[in-house]
Formats: sequence, structure tokens, C-alpha cells
Amino acid sequence: MRPRLTAGAARAALAFCAAMVLGLGLAAAPPSAADPAPAPAPAPAGYFAVYAPPKHEVARAGQVPNDARFKDVQIQFVNARPQQDLVEDVELVIDTTGAKEVAEFRFAADCAVAGAVATCPVGDVEVRWNAEPNVTYAYKVRAKAGAANGATGQVRYTARSANTPLGKESELTTAVTVTEAADLVLTPPAQYRIRVPAGGSVPLPLEVSNAGSRTVPRTYLRIWGFDGDDRAELLGSYTNCWYQTRDPKNAKSPKVGAVCLLDTPLPADSARHVLSPPLKVAMGKYEQFSRLEYMVLPSIPEQPRGVRGTSGVLKLAPMPQQKEAAQAAPPPREVDGSDNSVIVGFDTGQVADLAAAGATVKTRVGERFTAVVGVTNRGRAAYRGPGVAVMVEIPRGLKVLGFDKRCKATPNTTHWENYTDPTFGDGPEDDAPVPTGALYRCRVPGELLPGIKPVLGFTLTATRTLGEARGVVFLSEGRAAPGRNNLGFLTVTATAAAGGTVGGGTGQPSKGSGTAGGTQSVTTGGSGDLAATGTGAPLPVALAAIGATGLGVIVFVVARRLRRRV
Repeated sequence: MRPRLTAGAARAALAFCAAMVLGLGLAAAPPSAADPAPAPAPAPAGYFAVYAPPKHEVARAGQVPNDARFKDVQIQFVNARPQQDLVEDVELVIDTTGAKEVAEFRFAADCAVAGAVATCPVGDVEVRWNAEPNVTYAYKVRAKAGAANGATGQVRYTARSANTPLGKESELTTAVTVTEAADLVLTPPAQYRIRVPAGGSVPLPLEVSNAGSRTVPRTYLRIWGFDGDDRAELLGSYTNCWYQTRDPKNAKSPKVGAVCLLDTPLPADSARHVLSPPLKVAMGKYEQFSRLEYMVLPSIPEQPRGVRGTSGVLKLAPMPQQKEAAQAAPPPREVDGSDNSVIVGFDTGQVADLAAAGATVKTRVGERFTAVVGVTNRGRAAYRGPGVAVMVEIPRGLKVLGFDKRCKATPNTTHWENYTDPTFGDGPEDDAPVPTGALYRCRVPGELLPGIKPVLGFTLTATRTLGEARGVVFLSEGRAAPGRNNLGFLTVTATAAAGGTVGGGTGQPSKGSGTAGGTQSVTTGGSGDLAATGTGAPLPVALAAIGATGLGVIVFVVARRLRRRV
């Protein structure tokens, strides 16, 4: 509710204002009409600007109309006006009058075109404090038939907004010049994500043409794994290709990149060409997804390096039912390299699926046994990552005699044994926000192929009788696919020692089935509901426990809560 001023408070406020006026000498005569009016405060610095390329080259038109010669001209808008967050309803007026004898233009369907002037809606341009372009707009241009080499025309732009007056920075020009040049064009593939049978191969979807006015006598083709990806393999071993191998020290390891020199001439306005024979891309039996990037250039930027192929020659051939115009010319330069490369993904449809592997143990108090837990890949693709982190909770009432070298006890891992009463989270009605036993963090490095089961051995002994005491086995990092199987359990039942005797074993982590010593039985695998091992305890104990376990336990806690809710 808005506060109200009482009558007494109002009188006091007026008296205070009067005293301030008299004290500062501001009660003098009012200024005369000749006194200048106070200057308005300066507006915050900032600007709205439009950027366009100062010049744009187009290949001279050939005898055959070629839509591939239409190239994008990018116009960028920058809103760096801190006094106004939004420049609304921006329109771009493109006046091609000065270039209509030189080039042809195409505009978006929502542009209003009147003669040589197009008015195109750009929309709202939001503020961006780093002055990077907020919005990019493009129109298309190509050389007009009959325009001579070197002919130049001017395209003028004017930007306007519904709510913002724009200054001279919104008016600019681009010089469009006709030139004799080559223009290699990679036709975009029908799909940028191609399905490949696991262990099979597909042709590289490469279609190249020359939309320029000069013949390209030789084409330089380069293929490599996008962003360092090396899962896709190139089949074949062509003598005009130099290959990069997955293992640089092993020339016979799979080929994951290549540089090829293709001697097939591509005349001006040529039809689309494909590789002959087709260059096959293979995916391994356990692979899931990979990306390749490839480009074509009319000249060789560097001397090819790598392992040279040993048989056959890779060429370019016209696509079926297409003809090309024959024309010879000296080696040309490239007029536009923006359409010379393509990135394509190859997908087998397989996924990796890591699952926590728990264990069920039946033993006697005082007997030594080895519980084997860990992780397994139940998917059909290999898991490749920085490794897998497994959190292993040893239920209270068990003493750890030894554990796998890939595991490390978390700080205060024996903290819970200091409490004789059940901790908060032990009861069947609790969400178990904290672990109830010793906690270990294990790291399984490297890749995991389907069916591989890295195991982690814990040598334990029960210090008291236990009725299916449960500890959580949780994949805290490296999960390839979400799901219930990221959580498992180490379940231990311990009965009283027979006749007061204590069984024995080696006490070393087991790499086998997990069965160790005496009459204990260990079953690996399995997951289920959280165990009911107590009746609950005061909340302060739980809060103290949470503070003692650190960040790893927080991740662990979230998993337990999620497990209770699924």
C-alpha cells in the first residue's frame, strides 16, 4: 500500500523547503525574459548503423542462363543505442537504378518492388551492447546478359524505422562489378544428415559445377572431419589423393581425411559433376554419428601432404542426362568462395547406453567378501568421452577392507559411522537427501564398447547383522543416454556368524563374478527401490551431514531424489 502524508508531516516538509530556499539565496527575483533557457541534458551516446559490402563482384554472364550465378549480398544492422532498447519496424529500401544495366536482382517475396526500387521489411532490431550485428538481411544479384567485363553500377540503400529517426549512417552504397572469373559451386545435398548402416558405407554427396565465365581446368578437393571428428572413414586408395589417417604414426590405420587433385576440366556454366567412381564414406560397427566437411577450389593452396593412394584415379563426371558447353580458358580465379564447402553428418542411428551395475550379497557378520559393481554399455554404439564417473555408496554396517585403485574415498567418507542412530533419509518415507554410508568416487577411463563391463571391486566385511542394507551405485558423469538404468544398488544381507567363527578370503578386489570366501553369495547387476534401513532421525543431523560431504554428494543427492520420483 502506498504511504500517505499526515497533515503534521506535510507542514513540517513545507517548513523545511522554505528554510532551504532562504538559506541558499534562491528567493531572489525571477529571471528576466532575456535570460537563456537551460540547455537540455545530452542524450546518451550510441548509434544505429547499416553495413553493406562496398563492392561486390559477379561473374560475367555466359550463353546459358544459370540461376547458380545469383549470389547473396549481406546487409547487417547494428543497434547500439542505449537510450532505446528497440528500433521498431525497420525497412530497407534497395535502389538498383544505378546498376540495372549491369546486373539482375532478386528480392525476398515480402519485398514491395516498384521498378528498380525494392522496399523490404527487416523487422525490429534489438539493442546489443557489443555492437555486433543484430540482424542480417540478404538479396541476390548476378551479371546481366551482355554486360561487359569491368562494367560497374551502384546499388543504394536507405534504412528507416517506425519509431526512430535514422541519420546518414543508414545510407550507403555497394558497387557491383562484372568480372571474368570462375565460380565453383557445391550444390547443397538433399539431406545434411545421412543414414548409414552400422558397419556400412554411402557415397559422399558431392555435386559441383562452375557458374563462372572461365573454365576451371583442375579442381582441388579437400575432405576432413568437422571440428576434429575422425569417426567417419574414407574407403578406397586413389593415386591422385593424399590421405590423413586416424593414427598419424600408422599409415595403414583408417583414412579420415583427404586432399585430391581432380584433372577434369569444368567449363563455364557447366552442368553439375559428381565423383567417379563414387567416394565411399564408411561408419564402423559400433559408431553412432560423425561429420565431414569438404570443399572444392580452382587452385591448389598448398602442396598435398599425407599418405598417397595406391590404385585407381578419382575423377569428376557429368551427372546423367546433363550436357555441358565446351569452352577452354586459362586457369581462373574464384569470384565467390562462400558456396565452396559443405558439412554433412553421417548417422547410423545407434546410441550408447551406459548403465550402472549393482550387486546383491548374502554374507555373515565378520566374513570377508568382495562386492563387484561398475558400469556397462547396453547400447549398440561405442561410448566415447572423457571417461565415466561412478559414485558407489557402501551401506552402513559394512567395513571397507580394500577397494579398486580407480576409486577414491570422498572427504569424510566414514562420517556416517559416527552416528549410532539412523540418519535422516534411512526411513522408507524419506527422500534420502544424503547418503547413509561411506561414499567413493570411481573413474573408468577410455571408451566403452557395447557389452564391455568394467568392474570395481570392494572388499568388505559386515560389522553387524543387516537386512538388505542398500547403497546406491550412480553414474554421475559420462551418461550417454538418460534413463532409469543410470542408477543401481549394492544390497547386502548379513546374518549372525555361525558359531561365532569368522570366515576369510583374500580381501583383494575381484575381477570375476564377485563371489568370495565362505558361504557368501554375490550377484552383480540389478537396481530397485531405496532400502528401508531405519526409522529416521533429527533434521539437524542431516544438515550437518550435507555440509560435510561436498559437491560430489550434491550430485549424488539429486540422483537419489530423482530416483524416488520416477
